[in-house]
Amino acid sequence: MNDDVAQCAARNSMNESDYRGGRSEYHPLRKIRTALAGVSHAVFRDFSVRYKLAISVAFLVIAGVFETLFHFLFVLEVTGVMLVAEIFNTAVERLCDYVQPNYDDRIKHIKDMAAGATFIAILIWYAVLGIVSYELITTTELF
Repeated sequence: MNDDVAQCAARNSMNESDYRGGRSEYHPLRKIRTALAGVSHAVFRDFSVRYKLAISVAFLVIAGVFETLFHFLFVLEVTGVMLVAEIFNTAVERLCDYVQPNYDDRIKHIKDMAAGATFIAILIWYAVLGIVSYELITTTELF
């Protein structure tokens, strides 16, 4: 138990350059690699991100082939917002579970708020995909 406390104290005393492994200079390629690792982790380890990404790619291909550039960009935008919300929700949930593995009302409220934000993004995403699908099926322009 004392080793765990010592390791935790050592982690908490690290400054930013220690966190980066002693490297304090800015490297854009390293930042891109880190970001892509986060996206990859979300896609391959979180089913809700993975299936929404698959649906999104299908709709983006359909919108790219059959719709105007405006519709394609609109679908791309709401898809991006939805995926960002989903990844943030997953990150908040995992962080909460790490910080407090036992049930806690405060953690429940934090998780509920993150899920609520994701829910709003998903509703907007579904609405846009529904409108684009309706336009494709009926060949009428709603917007």
